[in-house]
Amino acid sequence: MSFQQRTLIALALCALVYLISDFFLPKPPEPEVDPSATATAEQVDGKAVEGETPDAKAVEAETEVEAPVVESGTKVEVVEHELRNELLAVTVTNRAPMRGGIVSGIHLLAPQFAGQKTETDALQLGGSPTLEVSFADAASEVKLPKSASFKMVETSDRHVVMEYAGQDVLVRERLELLEGYEARLTVTIANRATDAAATQDHRLHLSTHVGVSDSQYDISRGLCRTAEDFEVEDASDLDDGENPHFSGGVRWGGADNKYFGLYAVPADALTECEMRIEDNRLVDRLSGSVETLSPGQTRDYVFGVYFGPKELERLRDFSAVQVSELDLEEAIDWGFLGGLSEALGRMLLAMLRWFYALTHSWGFSIVLLTICVKAVTLPLTLKQMSSMKRMRAIQPEIQKIKEKYGSDRVKQGQEMQALFGRSGVNPLAGCLPTLVQLPIWFALYSMLSAAVELVHQSFLWLPDLTQQDPYYILPLSLGALMVLQNRMMPNTMDEAQAKMMRWLMPGMFTLFMLFLPSGLAVYIFANIVLSLIQTAIQVGIKDAPPPEAKPT
Repeated sequence: MSFQQRTLIALALCALVYLISDFFLPKPPEPEVDPSATATAEQVDGKAVEGETPDAKAVEAETEVEAPVVESGTKVEVVEHELRNELLAVTVTNRAPMRGGIVSGIHLLAPQFAGQKTETDALQLGGSPTLEVSFADAASEVKLPKSASFKMVETSDRHVVMEYAGQDVLVRERLELLEGYEARLTVTIANRATDAAATQDHRLHLSTHVGVSDSQYDISRGLCRTAEDFEVEDASDLDDGENPHFSGGVRWGGADNKYFGLYAVPADALTECEMRIEDNRLVDRLSGSVETLSPGQTRDYVFGVYFGPKELERLRDFSAVQVSELDLEEAIDWGFLGGLSEALGRMLLAMLRWFYALTHSWGFSIVLLTICVKAVTLPLTLKQMSSMKRMRAIQPEIQKIKEKYGSDRVKQGQEMQALFGRSGVNPLAGCLPTLVQLPIWFALYSMLSAAVELVHQSFLWLPDLTQQDPYYILPLSLGALMVLQNRMMPNTMDEAQAKMMRWLMPGMFTLFMLFLPSGLAVYIFANIVLSLIQTAIQVGIKDAPPPEAKPT
């Protein structure tokens, strides 16, 4: 079996093992809702919200948690307020922001998401708030008690201001919705004491639920960009209870899934970020350094916030805060080949968008892109096919050498090298074209896996190019075409090996494609159709007679 065939089999087996383990491993259980916690959250001024019937314990908990800690001694009314621009609607709440955050809902208003689950829960908040400000218990004298209530003091269509006023501290949060999917959060901390300084170490928490996606390929992640490196942790990496810490000039951090993200960018670099799993939520905590506030001193801390689809240009042009070397577009997963995958992925995405501008169909755009990639790599595939045909022509002589020298591997190898030299055949010529094309294939695969433009886009019978083929038409058709192509390809193996390859590879690829996003399946299917046409044309050309061996 040739090196190329071994490589293809190894890759296919790895893909099969990964697919089976990924598909059959159980998802994390859905978060259970604590009835008492729900009742507590809906309690306002000691009375249950209409439609809710909290029990006695819930009422007692509500009296304790929602009791405001404000100078006036009056209770704070629970308020939810919506901020809205042309693409985004953000629901802000003052309901116990110390227990989750001030953002309780994010709605995407672009027509692409209308009527879909992603319209109301693209960031998988799962009903829990996010964007929480807190203080380190050990290092900070400024604290927010669990019973802290924030009061809405200012609202408009684009901004909201809420305050917590304690005896010695004032904490104000101002969230302003900007254009697109951007917002700006300003946290003001004031030392109200007149005779004592106070230390403070503020933190910002961003979170998303895990295990709520319908797709096996949609993975929740925590992200942290430091001055030295870009750190990414999947939710599965955090299940063992370890909470990784990253320090050294934290430029931004957040939590996301395959197509949507929630990111916070501090105007001044922070010192640390920590990721952990907590109550079925992936939490990314960004921390500042310990600072001392003199009596009467006030400090502002500004964060740019992005919540929405991971569109390349919007991430690249993020401007809620002005910082250098932001690189927010690193949140897009271009593949495992690093800068090469990213460069190729950006180019392929630009071509895909250009084709869409012509056809107004993402499915046909994928087909046209596949044709272009096939045309670019055509010289390599022609060379590969030519090499295979030459190898087939000298198979009888190779077989004679094997029979003549039997177990004498050294002599056998020497004679084969001499035969290759006399015949002008390079045994590696069939492998090198494939190896050269691999980075292009991987980049195209990764780009189609990460392109948010394909979300909820239909094509022919496929309802969503980011979901699997519901009828398995593409995977089964692919398997049949691969069997046909294998019968047409020049055979350089013995009959037993050829028979195994004829059925093993199509079967594995069919199984692998069953649960792939259908956009990727369209690409693979179009590629195999083009390869089949090329094989039919080239194999149909009469083989040139093999060069005669020079007499020795």
